[in-house]
Amino acid sequence: MTTSSIKSFKFCTPDHWLRKPVKICLIGVGGTGSEVLASLARIDYAIRELGHPGLHVTAWDGDVVERPNIGRQAFYPADLGQNKATITIQRINYLYGRDWVAMPRMLDINEDCSGMNCDLLITCVDVAQFRADLAKCQNNLYSRCLWLDTGNGESTGQVILGRLGHANENPIKLPSVFDFYPELDGMVDNNTPSCSMEVALSNQDLPINRAIANVAMQLIWSLLRHGGLNHQGAFVDIRKGAQTPINIL
Repeated sequence: MTTSSIKSFKFCTPDHWLRKPVKICLIGVGGTGSEVLASLARIDYAIRELGHPGLHVTAWDGDVVERPNIGRQAFYPADLGQNKATITIQRINYLYGRDWVAMPRMLDINEDCSGMNCDLLITCVDVAQFRADLAKCQNNLYSRCLWLDTGNGESTGQVILGRLGHANENPIKLPSVFDFYPELDGMVDNNTPSCSMEVALSNQDLPINRAIANVAMQLIWSLLRHGGLNHQGAFVDIRKGAQTPINIL
């Protein structure tokens, strides 16, 4: 990675990301989150092979694996009844020899965010108000943490990398998902649990979660391998075969 290549990026990777273990908090290990977590394990292995100190991931989720999750998410029949964060982290730690951490509960914004110490926060949740509350609790905070948000519907979705802390003096100027969509505050979700595979697949096309996770993986890989980005995410439509980058202005 050369100095000239770094200068060509509109957003350069924070220097400490390239010298120290990158601390990542992943919120939600469901459809997209389980795919993202598997991708993080692959990135971690690859960059450690290249001499980087690697990633340290903490994953939060209070749900257990149910039958409609099998096949649609990165879970197997043997995982039924197990906590999603625990079983996935245990598998990664066993296969890759890591010491990543599982938090088998949902993150409490009021209690957990104030002391959160991470370089990258990834949200893979399907509750709009959670995103809004997360952004609002960081309104007056100075933070070097980046926020990578993923969201999707039946066959479309978006990935947006932005700032977490919203204090005026925050050195990170990338707008977050809440900057793009302030209407998340007060939005009512229709997240009825799927009781069968047929119902689940009528709500979401099978490939959408992996498609969204692949966009997130590319952003993280570019930051760690190439030193920066000229786009901060993308809009995805798998039925149209379209992926539109969100360019950094």
